[in-house]
Amino acid sequence: MLTDLLYRLRSLFRRETVEAELDEELRFHYQRQMEKLMASGLKRDEATRQARVEVGGQEQLKEECRDARGVQLFENSLRDLRYSLRMLRKSPGFTVVAVLTLALGIGANTAIFSVIDSVLLSPLPYPDPARLVTLRQNDSLRNIDDILHQTKTLAHGGGVTIERMDYTGGPEPVQIRAAYVNAGLLETLGIAPMLGRLLSPDEDVKGGPHNMVITHRFWQEFLSGDPNVLGRSLTLNGNRYSVIGVMPASFALPEDETDIFVSLWVAYPEAAPFRGVHFMHTYWRLSPGVTLEQAQADISGIAGRLAQQYPDTEGKRQKTLVPLHQWLVGDIRPALLVLFGAVGLVFLIACANFAGLLTARAVSRRQEFVVRASLGAGRSRLLVQAITESVVLSLLGGAIGLALAKWGTSLLVSLKPAELDRFRGIQMDGRLFAFIFSISLLTGILFGLIPALGATSGNAADALKESGRGNTAGKFSDAFRNGLVATEFALALILLVAAGLMIKGFTRLQSVSPGFNPSDLMTMHLQLPITRYDKIPQQTAFRRELLTHLNGLPGVQAAMVTDLPFGGNYLDHRFAVDGRPPVPVGNEPVVQTLSVMGDYFEVMQIPILAGRGLTEMDRENQPLVAVVSEELVRRFFPNENPLGARVDFARTDEPHQWMTIVGVARDVKHGTLNEPPEATMYAPFAQSDEPWRRWMSLIVRQRGLARSSGLIAEVKQQVWAIDNQIPVSEIRSMEDWMSVSLARQRFNMVLLGLFAGLAMLLAAVGIYGTMAYRVSQRTNEIGIHIALGAQGADVLKLVLGDGAKLALAGIAVGIVGAAAITRVMASLLFEVTPTDPITFVLTTLLLATVALAACYLPARRATRVDPMVALRYE
Repeated sequence: MLTDLLYRLRSLFRRETVEAELDEELRFHYQRQMEKLMASGLKRDEATRQARVEVGGQEQLKEECRDARGVQLFENSLRDLRYSLRMLRKSPGFTVVAVLTLALGIGANTAIFSVIDSVLLSPLPYPDPARLVTLRQNDSLRNIDDILHQTKTLAHGGGVTIERMDYTGGPEPVQIRAAYVNAGLLETLGIAPMLGRLLSPDEDVKGGPHNMVITHRFWQEFLSGDPNVLGRSLTLNGNRYSVIGVMPASFALPEDETDIFVSLWVAYPEAAPFRGVHFMHTYWRLSPGVTLEQAQADISGIAGRLAQQYPDTEGKRQKTLVPLHQWLVGDIRPALLVLFGAVGLVFLIACANFAGLLTARAVSRRQEFVVRASLGAGRSRLLVQAITESVVLSLLGGAIGLALAKWGTSLLVSLKPAELDRFRGIQMDGRLFAFIFSISLLTGILFGLIPALGATSGNAADALKESGRGNTAGKFSDAFRNGLVATEFALALILLVAAGLMIKGFTRLQSVSPGFNPSDLMTMHLQLPITRYDKIPQQTAFRRELLTHLNGLPGVQAAMVTDLPFGGNYLDHRFAVDGRPPVPVGNEPVVQTLSVMGDYFEVMQIPILAGRGLTEMDRENQPLVAVVSEELVRRFFPNENPLGARVDFARTDEPHQWMTIVGVARDVKHGTLNEPPEATMYAPFAQSDEPWRRWMSLIVRQRGLARSSGLIAEVKQQVWAIDNQIPVSEIRSMEDWMSVSLARQRFNMVLLGLFAGLAMLLAAVGIYGTMAYRVSQRTNEIGIHIALGAQGADVLKLVLGDGAKLALAGIAVGIVGAAAITRVMASLLFEVTPTDPITFVLTTLLLATVALAACYLPARRATRVDPMVALRYE
């Protein structure tokens, strides 16, 4: 492949000349034959015919000549390749630095490109993915059915909500992720099962058969890949479900991992009939030939009709269709594009370093090129030779860069936030190899051409003289290298400022108080099966007995809450205040609601700012009470005391069951640290009238929890002592939950920091190489200065001054560039402006210090120049 490329490159220089020479020969031969034949007495027509026959023979000769020249070009290409490898082997230091410089730039680019390709560029793994769309808002099963009956633009549609189900077929009960769906979901995505069939509309009804479709992973991990799995019965949530299908290994839902697919009507009949339960995410497939605009107009008309029919649940709800791919990558796209721009700057710095190295090498070999030119080598021949060396270096750098990219993507996978779940690592496919080969080849040609042109230009006599270092070509090379170094520092400063802003924002985000103390907290998820805990008294008895057992363990405090902070899910309720004017249906305010048991505020160390917390006395058959958050007080009780006020959920059957506010708790961040707190209301589990809230998060605090490895096993035993069919899942510390919530910000910060550090290193190498080269070029000048009485400090000042000018020129340009470019990062920063002056000052000082440190070694070497050696050299 390389020899073919070099053959084509050489042909660009030689083809036109070769064709002109051959065509001229044929014209000359034809003319001579015509003259001879007509002079012998032949008529013009006969002479023309015979001359053409003669020229036909020459055409064959022309083709043979072309073939011979092609063979010669091929042999020359191989000779150039062997010569390049031999010359690079003679300069191992230059070769290693050049290859590693490019490898770092190409490796970083390839790693990020693999993410961009996987997440942003690759089509979704479904048939005809361009026709898949989704609604921005969740919806209810009733609304999905109405849309499917009324639509004229959507061919298929379905909805899904992910719930936990207890699986008791293994050595201990576990929870699996179940997709509660309607029958149209899997048909909409268009993936056929590997075994069996999908759920049918006849099964997707209230009271339908307990059938399920399982994923390939569940089939392998839980059922050992049983080939006779169809018809096999499993116990889930106390009910027997039959396997009717197995999905292929390549199939997954667009956003969530799941283990099984069951009908919502069968698995959760309590929620399926209610139009106001908007908890299903929906996927739709456009009919052939239908545009997104046409489908949006259709869906908007349906939404308007539903709002008129059901104003209490649909009155203010909008239905907005977006392409599925756009919806999946929407939140992460800006961060990935910023990272891609950052790694592009790193690559430019690496290329500048590479070009600088080639320029220095070309200048040092200028005499060699001139001697070869004097012996008959054409300029094109010398250019091809020089470019061959740069291409060999760039391809070697690309090969090593691929290995570095493979390692780098392991880091990306370990750091990836939830939005990058589809990214599984670098894929060694044809597109990736094409990307690396293209970028390596273009780098070798483009950044090898300019130094080669400079080295093969100028006067031969001047180049053969030792003093020829000061000629025009040498000055051009010096100016070119200086410009490259200044460019490196400008780009490095932009990256350093961007990384500094991200680090500062992340540091501030980490310092935000979540409203509780996450240290020494272990959390676990429990869910009570409906078959045995369908009533609130049974649920309350289980919770109370478990907490009594756990709080009896030495050094343990335990409590329960429905939805855990940073757990990613919580419920909102419409809210009413006793004595306030009634609010129109659909306009009621919304608050976050949580049920708790045990001394939740004490275990979580959430301060009670007014009144009291919830106690064991707040039981069933006692006055209903609630604790509210600061944000709820600010929104609904400004400038008044909320204690004693009565609140309830809106739209409850009359009469209201008012809860008296007995305390105000500090605000808690339940979503992420960079979001404002929600208005929150806490009520006792024992006083709940919502029997469907069978799930809970168990929170256990113990000092030195990290050293108490037996605590988790002890908690499980306490749970199973009460009911040995209840799984204990999602066991993790509260600090882990918080860490997961910061995954995206950490991902951006770490990668930008790595790229900035790499850019600074490459810039330092660039200025070091430039100053070392300039010192070697000015050896005689420095020797004369020393011979005339210059001290070491004077020489040090001279060299450092040259380096400082280059660095400061680049830094000055970088400051302007950073001030303009970092504005695109505004959405990624937390409480930091894109032009934060402290960050600009500190990063500028850091880069300037690195530049001076990189210049110091060549400067020190310059102070040790022996003037006698330098003068003798002159």
